[in-house]
Amino acid sequence: MNMKSKIALVTGASSGIGQATAELLAKAGYKVYGTSRRGGGASGRSFEMLPLDVTSDESVDTAVQTLMQTESRIDLLVNNAGFGVAPAGAEESSLEQAQAIFDTNFFGIVRMTRAIVPHMRHQGSGRIINIGSVLGFLPMPYMALYSATKHAVAGYSESIDHELRTQGIR
Repeated sequence: MNMKSKIALVTGASSGIGQATAELLAKAGYKVYGTSRRGGGASGRSFEMLPLDVTSDESVDTAVQTLMQTESRIDLLVNNAGFGVAPAGAEESSLEQAQAIFDTNFFGIVRMTRAIVPHMRHQGSGRIINIGSVLGFLPMPYMALYSATKHAVAGYSESIDHELRTQGIR
């Protein structure tokens, strides 16, 4: 299989790290599908955009079904969608803020991985890259919620690597 036939899905590709990653993958020969909550906005981009909200099971399922109907395979998933919150002391952060940041930064990765792994397993190969942060392993005052999500991403990533590597998925 040549590089031009490899299919990549990059979440949170409307700007920043996600957009740069999608553009680099397209330059490397991947056919890239980027995602954002609003979708669209692909004009002038080297990749297509799909609407996807990683906090919604239905949205994740719809985007993955669309990709699989179009391409019949997925070779690379880059879980990049995420956000930070304004620095705040531990007692200043609400439970609602904690739930929202975990729903996007951590559970969004879990949703995407659960939706993609069966397809990669069927293919016998695939790569999953979860974007973390140095704050996942280096503590910083007033960043407890964000740091906790990225710490969870690191632990989850290491665990699924051991679980999936025997199936050709890294």
